[in-house]
Amino acid sequence: MKRILLIFVVVFFASVMVYGQGEMDAHRSSKTDLYGSARGLGMAGAFGALGGDITGVAINPAGVGVYRSSEVLTTLNFSSANIKTDFGGSTASDSRFKFNFDNIAYIGYFPMGDETVSSINFGFAYNRLKNFDRNYSSYGKGMRSSLAKWIAKDATMSGHTIDELQARQGFDPYRDSGAPWIDILGFNGNLIKPVSGGYDTYLFDNETVDPELNISERGSVETYDFTLGTNFSEKLYLGVTFSLTDMHYSISSRYSEFFGNTTDGFDLTNSLTEDGSGYGVSLGAIFRPVDALRIGLSYHSPTWYNMSRSFWGDIYSEITFDDKIEKTEASAPDKDPYGVFDYKLQTPHRWTASIAGIIGANAIVSLDYELTDYTAMDMQDSNGSSAYYDNNENLYINEDFRKASTVRIGAEYRVTPQFSIRAGYAWMQNPYVKQVKDGNVGIMISSTGTIPHYTIEGDVNYITCGLGYRFTKNFYMDAAFVYRTQTDDLYYFPKYFSDAQLLVDSTPAKFENKMYKGVLTLGYKF
Repeated sequence: MKRILLIFVVVFFASVMVYGQGEMDAHRSSKTDLYGSARGLGMAGAFGALGGDITGVAINPAGVGVYRSSEVLTTLNFSSANIKTDFGGSTASDSRFKFNFDNIAYIGYFPMGDETVSSINFGFAYNRLKNFDRNYSSYGKGMRSSLAKWIAKDATMSGHTIDELQARQGFDPYRDSGAPWIDILGFNGNLIKPVSGGYDTYLFDNETVDPELNISERGSVETYDFTLGTNFSEKLYLGVTFSLTDMHYSISSRYSEFFGNTTDGFDLTNSLTEDGSGYGVSLGAIFRPVDALRIGLSYHSPTWYNMSRSFWGDIYSEITFDDKIEKTEASAPDKDPYGVFDYKLQTPHRWTASIAGIIGANAIVSLDYELTDYTAMDMQDSNGSSAYYDNNENLYINEDFRKASTVRIGAEYRVTPQFSIRAGYAWMQNPYVKQVKDGNVGIMISSTGTIPHYTIEGDVNYITCGLGYRFTKNFYMDAAFVYRTQTDDLYYFPKYFSDAQLLVDSTPAKFENKMYKGVLTLGYKF
């Protein structure tokens, strides 16, 4: 059986944005982490009904109206992220220590001297909502499927001809025929070959492969919040926040397969960078029917992003025949090797209902329930048209995602007038419908051009505790410790289904994330 060695460097163009992004990218840009001041984190962020803290203002803008003095504060964190992957008993681990500047905030208190409208307060805050920084790898032996099999099946089922997939002088298949990027790359990279009725791989019958994946991610989501709130007779607090958000994300990855019965195999290398800026609005109210009880409700609109993306991919395959290695190089037409294009993204909206009890003069117990509608994510072209995407990304979002809950509960006890202790727990539900979480549907591999791997995230659990000390009437310091755990499924490539029938299987690796974070807030009231 003839086998060929082919190196194929794929060049991406702005004209192929139709295959540029997908549902997993929308989710990555939409989900935030537990964030805020050390006091708020010590109580697991359960501050929606309490206010008087920058964490509470971020959850419920009405919390700015609770302030009875002006304040400035800043928060630092020291985190250690530990990642472990397990594929069929083959394990890999990585740890990373990082220092971050999490937030800085100013609250201005302006008493009105009126019995009805007690004050009008203004707040500005910078918050780091999410940190993407991590490195991880995964490998295994004896996998009974292959990315090459997925590509062969997709090329067959999509019905693209050899002429539509083949890169040649004067013809760009990704631009001129509309074929998926991964199919074009697989064909020109010699992972698949034409056969009667479609395409097949060069793997022998029952041949297994040894996969290896290495990934480096960087970036963050940051927001600048401008909040205005008021206080009606110390009973009703109302607030509104206008937010400007910046996002930067980059990934470099290498996925390799070594064919089990030979020395053959391939490397798939990818890089992707995304930058975006957006805006959103939040509204909130807190009602205090009696001194010991506070009830809160808030709404966060979607963030409407303008996004820009650039990406690049390269495949190197090494195939032998007749005990001889034949090396051939092919490339796309000579143009800018980075595909750069713009698009629009709408993140989910969410509601938060909160209740807090003040027990005597020394204790607080608080509970938040948050509901986020991930089916409301929406992707459009730069002109604002959802119909542009032939990949029906918004249809997949509606089918594969759901409304997800978050529960936060926290408590604080004032040991002395100067010293307080805190504890909390938070749970964030994964956003996928059961079929996706159980791996019973396929994910569109074209979501990021030629990046085949993705994670299906599990629920997130947080256990927190904290201390607070007031040095003077004006100056205070809070510290918190956050322990975060999450177990995901890491897929090297998707499963392939047709009419609910599994045609190409894919076994995920277990992807365990543990993070330990120490947080310190310094504040001054005046």
